[in-house]
Amino acid sequence: MLTTFLLASAAAAGQVCLRYEAEQLLQILEGAEGGFSCLAWHPDGRFLAAGGSGGELLVWSKSMRGKGFGRR
Repeated sequence: MLTTFLLASAAAAGQVCLRYEAEQLLQILEGAEGGFSCLAWHPDGRFLAAGGSGGELLVWSKSMRGKGFGRR
């Protein structure tokens, strides 16, 4: 299992913010225009999924190059 210190938060504005140790903003992921209704990490920490208020499902995966998360 991959240990991570990332906190993900979803906003009504349709963005997911990734923060290191809940403080330093690392990345903003764009997503659903109508905002998000749910957010979940995969148990190994390499995938992040978010459900949009309009029924969208967005999945991001950790980049192999160490440059944050990219949309799948």
